[in-house]
Amino acid sequence: MRKIANLLTLSFLPFCTLFGQTAALHISIANSKGAICNLYIPGQPQHSFINLKINNGQAAYALNLTKPQFVQLNCFNSADWLHKHFNYLLYLSPGDKLELKADLNQQGYALEISGKGSNNNQPMMSAMEQIDLYSFNKDTVPGRVITAIKFAQKIRQASLSKYISRYKPSPAYINDWETSLLYYANDLYYNFKENNKYQVGDAYNRNYKQWQKITDSLFEATKLNNDAALPAFHYNAFLNIFLLYEKERFSDEALSHPEAFYHEWYQTDTIEGKKLFNADRKNLVQEKIINRYFTGKTAEHLYAVLLAGAAGDINPTNIPEIFWRFKEKYPNSKYIGQFRKSVDTIIVNQKHTLNGSMVFMAGNGTKFNSLDEVLEAMKGKTVLVDMWGTWCGPCREEIEKNSAALRARFKGKGLTYLYIANLDLDNQQQWKNLIAYFDIEGTHLLANKNLTDDIMEKVKSNSYPTLFIIKKDGTFELAKTTYPIDRNVLIKQLENDLAL
Repeated sequence: MRKIANLLTLSFLPFCTLFGQTAALHISIANSKGAICNLYIPGQPQHSFINLKINNGQAAYALNLTKPQFVQLNCFNSADWLHKHFNYLLYLSPGDKLELKADLNQQGYALEISGKGSNNNQPMMSAMEQIDLYSFNKDTVPGRVITAIKFAQKIRQASLSKYISRYKPSPAYINDWETSLLYYANDLYYNFKENNKYQVGDAYNRNYKQWQKITDSLFEATKLNNDAALPAFHYNAFLNIFLLYEKERFSDEALSHPEAFYHEWYQTDTIEGKKLFNADRKNLVQEKIINRYFTGKTAEHLYAVLLAGAAGDINPTNIPEIFWRFKEKYPNSKYIGQFRKSVDTIIVNQKHTLNGSMVFMAGNGTKFNSLDEVLEAMKGKTVLVDMWGTWCGPCREEIEKNSAALRARFKGKGLTYLYIANLDLDNQQQWKNLIAYFDIEGTHLLANKNLTDDIMEKVKSNSYPTLFIIKKDGTFELAKTTYPIDRNVLIKQLENDLAL
């Protein structure tokens, strides 16, 4: 099952024009106790994940469409998701009225679909079992996994031929499914390769040419920039992972070939290029990738993916400038209206400045090397410590959500706030920019590696953000809530510590 980060619970907002038609879906699930269903809408940068409300085994959803759209339905039993789950790849068209039935206790889930548009949505293709690539994890050479993927691709192409003969689907269905299957191997192999290389480590580097040769052959057989393929499910998925992994490749190239990398991508020397890269390792990097490899509707779509990702990741860096360039290139884009409000908010927040309530430790705190030194500096105080980093999306999310609320809740009650930025020594200007942007009032310390390692070891944590509390007696304890932070749990813990 594809891993999806940052799954949001969202109420549906129409994203097409008001002149579209509704595609209606009604779902009936037998043995639905503990059932959870959600929809994933590929090609829709904002509001692409919808959690469905299930009442007595029934759920309904309506989507405003101007053209056919792949929509993936995921249902599972929350108590036994590993053994009781199914995916159903719907192909919805304007005017469809579909009834989907399933039984979570039956083998194969007894899937049935009827109603207008059912000829485009029968289980033969829509419920085809996903290929399991987990057995190939940690393979050091690509032979087995690419063989399995190519075999699965052929099976699906053969099934599509049978489906067309049996169910007589629409021409748009045939075209979009055929295009999607052309990109099936690109999507699965590239995603697997880029994840697996971290599991096999040096073995991947030794066999890099074998892995890359297959990537190159797949890319040569299909068009990387293909406006006509945007409706296709696997092309859309492939675009998203391409943007993600090319961004990660920047970091690898900056380390392994810095001079060539900064000359090629930043047209400058290593010293100046490193400053530019460290100032924005995500948003501006993604824009560079888009402009290097894509044009037309595909580039327009990926700009929207970039803007939506920055909004979801609470990452404002360079977004107003990127949005301005996007508008210049695509002045009539439907995405401009979707992102204008969030960009305007960023512009307002970027006018914030540092104030007297934002206190920086002497030398930015870079000379602190151990938790004991921090405890000594905070002696006699109750302190909420936030281990964060400018590069950390969940850290920014929690600061935006909780920092002002906690200050208001504990105003005048003797609570001190210490924000320790980690892995940011080369990013000091961005560190101060974000402190002002998020109005992070409190004491700020920029950690060197010794301090980061010592604190994380002693508080027994390995992820960010990490919160812990220093008590007045100099002892400390880890927060009883981790990301996503339960503010009520944290407030109760702080109140108890303040009362001691």
